[in-house]
Amino acid sequence: METPEVLPEGHGREDTFYRCTACHSTAPIRRSRLSRDRWDELMDWMTERHGMPALEGDERRLIVDYLAGAFPPHERRRRGPANPFLTD
Repeated sequence: METPEVLPEGHGREDTFYRCTACHSTAPIRRSRLSRDRWDELMDWMTERHGMPALEGDERRLIVDYLAGAFPPHERRRRGPANPFLTD
């Protein structure tokens, strides 16, 4: 059985855990890497597509902020070895 500690520490972890695991495990959360805007859009999609009770106001901000901070997009990496003559 999962507990909130399966998710990274952060403000909003428990709220996120209990709200999300009411419908699914943490696996889809932990493998997703989205921008804050995409996490926010995902809340609407789950409400419209899967009947999730709407997240609004402070609760929505708390959960979306937590998800965006704990599971941000992966940094893009160049293919092949890094060129030491190029700077980022």
